[in-house]
Amino acid sequence: MQQVLDTIADWCNQNSGFVTLLLFILSLLIGWISGLFNVIRKRPKFIIKTIEGATFGCIIDLKRKYQNLPVHKTAFVLYLEVKNIGNAPSSIGDISLGYLKSDFNPKWKAKRLWLKETVSKGDFTLQFNESEKIKVLPFLKQKNNLYENTIDNYLDIGKISTGIVYFEEQEAFGNWMPRLNKDHKTTDIKLKIIDSFNGAHIKSIRVNIIEPEKALTMNPYFAQTYNEYFVPKDKGTENQESE
Repeated sequence: MQQVLDTIADWCNQNSGFVTLLLFILSLLIGWISGLFNVIRKRPKFIIKTIEGATFGCIIDLKRKYQNLPVHKTAFVLYLEVKNIGNAPSSIGDISLGYLKSDFNPKWKAKRLWLKETVSKGDFTLQFNESEKIKVLPFLKQKNNLYENTIDNYLDIGKISTGIVYFEEQEAFGNWMPRLNKDHKTTDIKLKIIDSFNGAHIKSIRVNIIEPEKALTMNPYFAQTYNEYFVPKDKGTENQESE
């Protein structure tokens, strides 16, 4: 054993330059790997939850046809709670919602249609049962009309942000609508939030599908960002004059 150690010592003494270079390269490699692991480890991680009361979808029959197929409008509103449980701060970027097209394909083969977050013309309000109190719900990324809300989409580690996110599709026809589950009252969607590192945070959500009348009581401009179908003309005139 001693002879082996002596041989190694002699070789190192005779090749000291090479050994120094080798140690330098190994140091650089270890530092690079360590830095890479630190970068990999430091990532935001969003936990997404929905808050009941203002999380629903709606399919509105527009009472006309195109190519002998009914024309309809689909819109969703999600009251979200987003929490960053990762080890790096980040901001909430683009948000999109994907639903399964209402056709006869099995779920694993069905096409998912994606909607981008849409500007809402009006605020969403919540009327409490047996009470005159009305709650104006804050938007997650948009400005409210009825009060001055503070928009802060920067999520530090452990920070939580809550608010309404609204999605509205253009007019469609035929089976271009969300697929209902067997209960005919819900649909399964996927929500995708992109952070400032371009990371995707995806959440599968079962959403109630409600009647248009109920949706319009919460927001008279629901499903009417692109075209107003149901807003009373006198009310729309008053809003324009006040502006």
